[in-house]
Amino acid sequence: MSESADYTPAPHWGGYDFATARRAYADNVVARGSVTPASIGLDPSSLVPEALKSEAEAPFVLVTDVTGSMGEWPTAIFSKLPYLEHEGKDYLGEDMEICFAAIGDHTQGDKYPLQVRPFVKGTGLKEALEKLIHEKGGGGDSEESYELAACYFAENCETPNAVRKPLMIFIGDEGIHSVLTADDATRWCKASVKRATPKELFARLRQKFEVYIIRKPYNCDAQNSSPANDKIQNQWEELLGADHVVSLPEPQRVVDVIFGILGEFTGRYDDFVKELRERQGKDKDGDHKINVVLKSLRSLHEKKSLKKLPPPARAKSITRKSVSKGSTPSKKGSSGGAINLRDEDD
Repeated sequence: MSESADYTPAPHWGGYDFATARRAYADNVVARGSVTPASIGLDPSSLVPEALKSEAEAPFVLVTDVTGSMGEWPTAIFSKLPYLEHEGKDYLGEDMEICFAAIGDHTQGDKYPLQVRPFVKGTGLKEALEKLIHEKGGGGDSEESYELAACYFAENCETPNAVRKPLMIFIGDEGIHSVLTADDATRWCKASVKRATPKELFARLRQKFEVYIIRKPYNCDAQNSSPANDKIQNQWEELLGADHVVSLPEPQRVVDVIFGILGEFTGRYDDFVKELRERQGKDKDGDHKINVVLKSLRSLHEKKSLKKLPPPARAKSITRKSVSKGSTPSKKGSSGGAINLRDEDD
């Protein structure tokens, strides 16, 4: 089924469509970047819980850079939440929970350089993502506070029922500060750790999580890199390995790339490629979409080091349902409401 077609991933997404969701998130969430948590009914102390725990079998963490340079990337994720939830379950299993987190830049005066929402599922995903504050700050020094998230999740997150090492994906464009002080760890991460380098922090994080990053190229385009971009790319590859660093020039394809990581993570990359071609290939610019995604994932798939893992057996992707010849796919869910998942800028 084409991404521009209508389908119902689950009854609780009735009435949800790409275009309306994107506009609402941009107008009501991203645009409020300078507000205080209290003004939107959010306790400031809850932006970073003292501790985080998921009882789910498949915990999944998405950490998004919400500084000014990221532009529409967070909005692209929000507008495709039904895809993200449904396909996430197909790869990880029905008992999947997602934790949304956000980072800014604590060295450049951001008031909320780390935000962490509880693990949620279903329509709770929408509420959790809406509560993230987009300060649109940052400095211009090619570094952001990714180390705060690494410290927090390494020290304060527990996933006792996970059936495999939980997945964590960063989405950002810049590098990492050279050190995290003990004072900053206490203040921002609610963690008691000694002064640490990114290498030390991400080594601890990778003991708990399988960590990837989807990188927006920094100060360059898809065809031409830059010294600054190369430096940042090398830093992430040294921390995570080249097969865990994905460079993506188009924000509209970020959720497709997340699915590619899920496919690689669960040993189902070939299934992902087949589904991608079936879903996007029918669109007028389908070949371009497919090529962008597969080119971005080349480093992950061709340099893979993960052992093949058994896929979950309980979930089935609605985008892969077979349709008998001459029949028309249903556009109605069990609730009777049509869902228009039309991606207006694809």
